[in-house]
Amino acid sequence: MAARVLYVAWAPFFSGAERALLLTLKALDPSRYRPYVLVGTDGEFVSQVRALGVPCHVVNLLPLERRRPLAGAMSIAAVARAAVRHRASLIHANELPSFQPAGYAARLLRLPAITHVRFPNGAAGYRWFSRPGFAQALFVSRYLLDAARNEAPSLFAGRSDVLHDGVELQATWSDDQRRDCRRELGLPDQATIVALTGQIAEVKGIWEFVEAARILAQRGAEPLFVVLGDDLKEAGKMRRTMEERVAALGLTNRFRFLGFRTDAPRIVQAFDIIAVPSHVEPLGNATLEAMAAGRPVVGSAVGGIPEMIEDGATGLLVPPSDPAALADAIDRLVQRPALRASMAAAARRRALDVFSVEAHGRKLQAKYDRLCH
Repeated sequence: MAARVLYVAWAPFFSGAERALLLTLKALDPSRYRPYVLVGTDGEFVSQVRALGVPCHVVNLLPLERRRPLAGAMSIAAVARAAVRHRASLIHANELPSFQPAGYAARLLRLPAITHVRFPNGAAGYRWFSRPGFAQALFVSRYLLDAARNEAPSLFAGRSDVLHDGVELQATWSDDQRRDCRRELGLPDQATIVALTGQIAEVKGIWEFVEAARILAQRGAEPLFVVLGDDLKEAGKMRRTMEERVAALGLTNRFRFLGFRTDAPRIVQAFDIIAVPSHVEPLGNATLEAMAAGRPVVGSAVGGIPEMIEDGATGLLVPPSDPAALADAIDRLVQRPALRASMAAAARRRALDVFSVEAHGRKLQAKYDRLCH
């Protein structure tokens, strides 16, 4: 009989953490593990979970606070009720801020508790959020795990591991399919397109992306810069600011803003180069999705990005916060189509061998096996 896993996710807006959990739900073998999801915020993520046919309910998820002890206690009770109703064998928090209600409910019910760690929190944050105690902490990159062990070595010793997020490989498009998608998006057939995909936020290096476009325009280079995504956290505020900056620099004819799309991983193949100029990136779904679509990435050498990109083989690494270096790397790939093609093929092979959602699912379920059986 399949064991049941209760997933708990705060999900204040739809971003990489939520996309990663969707892929985890797809990766589970239903004969071994059946998922049920509790979400702290109604929205796009809830709709996508339900579209998978996975039971999903919205509850008020809050960490414990001295000023609001009753609210925290009610969150714990809501998770515990869901675990009992679902007959859960294990509770898995999708990120550390969700772990307090999840972890205390698990302790109350004497169930094993897992927490994903997707972002740096500092020693005090790690200790605060993990107060209920966990059976296993899963970090999305070696970089993040090493940093956490340096910050709080006793907390994670012997019960932490790296589990890179998985990614779905996309079917390789024909030239006709690629042209059709570009026409659907209102993009020119022949242009070399450099895309920034995912959440629009300063930490994602959006201003370096704009500045690199300005530098290349001054050189007379002709790539088209595309932004696929939005600022869902602030209802598009940062995206509008970015559009205004592009217009002020006279670059409007070199940019296209496509907005948020649920099919973003599929349409990455419409582009030629993906830029990931992040300042901080514990792992980064944009890089994984580009590799899975067979596209070279120009990414910052920060966080978990070097764990994905093999510099010079599957993409190019550049220093963070350095728009000139970003422009040079983009220009190198724009000018050398054969190099782009070889990197694209190598990136897809690496995504298949190391980061496939199937491999992610096998590794995660092996951890569940040790805790549930």
